[in-house]
Amino acid sequence: MKSIEKFIEQTSKGAGKILMKHFGKLKHIDPKGRGDIVTEADKLSEKFIVSKIKKHFPNDAILGEETGMHGKADRIWVVDPLDGTKNYAIRNPFFNVAIALVEGGEVTHAGVYAPFHDEFYYAEKGKGAKLNGKKIHVSSVSDLRKSFVQFCNGLSDKAIKKISRIFTHLRPKVLALRQQGAAELELCFVAAGRTPVYFMVDFNSPWDVAAGSLIVREAGGKVTNFKGEEFKLFKHKNIIASNGKIHNKIMKEIRKALQSS
Repeated sequence: MKSIEKFIEQTSKGAGKILMKHFGKLKHIDPKGRGDIVTEADKLSEKFIVSKIKKHFPNDAILGEETGMHGKADRIWVVDPLDGTKNYAIRNPFFNVAIALVEGGEVTHAGVYAPFHDEFYYAEKGKGAKLNGKKIHVSSVSDLRKSFVQFCNGLSDKAIKKISRIFTHLRPKVLALRQQGAAELELCFVAAGRTPVYFMVDFNSPWDVAAGSLIVREAGGKVTNFKGEEFKLFKHKNIIASNGKIHNKIMKEIRKALQSS
């Protein structure tokens, strides 16, 4: 049996090859609910990942973005076969594959692969985080005015109104405020010290943050909901992931924005 780390790495990179094969060559871009899309690359990538998990871990359950839940078990593989589909569809190279193993409700192993840049992020609970095999750590930025802040939001009217209020309130207080469109990879940027914080408003997709949330924690960062409670994957619908030093400041400003009329 392969180690879980090696399995996640090889499977992520195999899915990444599929995405690169179809990058810039899409034949179909189909709507998937309000404000969302799906491509043949999403489906092919997930089919590949699910087949690998079923082969090597037949007793485990799988939660995939495109095909939903497979089986029922205490161990669940949470899969985003193409995080950043909209970027991918317009040939923006900021996209990734994300695979996380959840045991007893907690993420214990996680991998995120950005195929365009050949970057593989990995973390195991209690053992730190790595990028292409080398240890990574969150940044030491503590000043809001020097902070490159990343964010995302759900697709409901309520979520859009909330993020609009937060953006208006927060933008003058930070160096930059960016929505880059691939949540798992943005979380990994926090883990690697490239950016100090990422937050997401009113989401319903655990595959968007399952892998990245563990990678941030294992890189020395902090991950909570907007109330400051430790983030729980299947419980919370808001998330702040940061280097820890700027966490309370960002959380305070987000609360102010949401409390304003």
